[in-house]
Amino acid sequence: MTLGILEPSTHHEHVPGTALLEETEHHSAFLKRGTGKDADVVLIPQPSADPNDPLNWPLWQRDLILLLYAYCTLLCVGSIGPLFSVIALPLMAQFDLTFAQVSLLTGYNLATVGASGILISVLARKFGKRPIFLQSLTFCLIGTILGATSTTRSALLASRIIQGLGLALFESVTFSIIGDMYHVHQRGSRMAVYMVSQSGIANMPSLIAGVVAERSTWQWVFWIIVIFIGIGLVFAIFFGWETAFNRNSMYNTDTSSKDCIEVIHEIKGNATHIESAQGNLSRQFTVSSGEIPARKSFVARMAPFSGIYTTDPAYKMFLKPFVVLLNPAVLWAVLFIAFSQLWTIVISFCTAQLFSPPPYLLNTAQIGYVTGGPIVGGFLGCLACGWVSDPIIKFMSKRNNGIYEPEFRLILSSFILITGIPGTFLFGVMAAELKSPVIMSVLWGMVFAGCQFTANSLSGYLIDAYRDASVDIFIMSMTIKNFLFFGFSFFLNDWVAEWGPRRAFLVIGGFTLAWAFTAIPIYIFGKRLRAWWHDSALSRLV
Repeated sequence: MTLGILEPSTHHEHVPGTALLEETEHHSAFLKRGTGKDADVVLIPQPSADPNDPLNWPLWQRDLILLLYAYCTLLCVGSIGPLFSVIALPLMAQFDLTFAQVSLLTGYNLATVGASGILISVLARKFGKRPIFLQSLTFCLIGTILGATSTTRSALLASRIIQGLGLALFESVTFSIIGDMYHVHQRGSRMAVYMVSQSGIANMPSLIAGVVAERSTWQWVFWIIVIFIGIGLVFAIFFGWETAFNRNSMYNTDTSSKDCIEVIHEIKGNATHIESAQGNLSRQFTVSSGEIPARKSFVARMAPFSGIYTTDPAYKMFLKPFVVLLNPAVLWAVLFIAFSQLWTIVISFCTAQLFSPPPYLLNTAQIGYVTGGPIVGGFLGCLACGWVSDPIIKFMSKRNNGIYEPEFRLILSSFILITGIPGTFLFGVMAAELKSPVIMSVLWGMVFAGCQFTANSLSGYLIDAYRDASVDIFIMSMTIKNFLFFGFSFFLNDWVAEWGPRRAFLVIGGFTLAWAFTAIPIYIFGKRLRAWWHDSALSRLV
């Protein structure tokens, strides 16, 4: 046992996910390392010699692409998803709806997201992420235009469904671009940056929407979103380059055999070589002399389609997302993420119901202001994650003789015990006592901050431990989460009204507390689960 992590019960030359992060005198000295303050950090995975490998792109280009995805995610997930919770009152007045019916409109939107997830997974694995990126933005744009022009409930429902077809990518596949473009020691801070947009400040558009709807019309909320999504689509066409890359597997030092290190050493002497993308992990790798290919031109990078990235049959790709759930560690993490985010949506769905009746009597703009708490809490939570995530794994790796284990990422999830769970308990108690909306907003921010620690920790763990299956894992995470939301939208408002906020949120907090402690056995037995999965016939299906 090293730092509390049990080694596999049977001998394994290499467990995927475990990798050399800090060099020691016992390890090979010819692997590429970081620069500057990271000069002693071994790059995982190792970049290939091809300049079209995203790991070889200038870091500023990769960061700008990540910011572009973050911008589009904030618009699509933050603006479209929780929008109706803020503008519920004018929608109820115009379309003669109840709180439950407004929530159900969002529920159908989320159900569409979940239902389209598997197809998005197949298309992204087959054709890369760029064509799906452009297609998803287009659906979000069309659906929002339809929403702005809706005059009937049916048209409004149709707009939510079309928007849902575009949202699936931004709630799932986009997580895997961090694995495409960054090394292990860079992923924690970038995951935090992305989570700021995907969740941390996702309520910011709702705050603005409340003011716009109160001072103008709810239709103008949609038109403003149309403008900003249109800008995002233009930037995506020019700069949203493909991040998928079929790198020779010998460079994937986190997922392949230790033999690959010796293979890399042998080919270092030949500065002009071409590696086969299908190279295996044995001595029968492909190395042929020739010129290193030039990086694609800017115009070539703008092509919406760049090729086929897998030859797997369609039926196999459809099954993969379901197969990954047979891994206990993956299923645990997927459910933890889903439920931690579900409870923040519960609060979002209930804001108008809690704060529009007496004694609060808040209008649409004021209900939007209540979302200020989760904006600040989510941002600070993501900031803290970015600040401590990568230093934690570097520190733990040094204590572990330079060896990195993905389970080190799980330590960050313990922060939910400080923020998220106390915030959930207190939110229910204070809501029952009709405390100030300012206090309620702060408590909502605590819940949201806890959600960031969970999402950042578990997303980083899944990418590092099961990077080859990361697209399928995040698709299933998104699918389960959204169908949970859809199911809750049928009874959520009535449930909170019947039980009262105190009882409802005490139950939610107790459930979350119990689930948080299950991270301990996953940390202890996680490496054994990775070894079992690697040896299992199931892993060969993904």
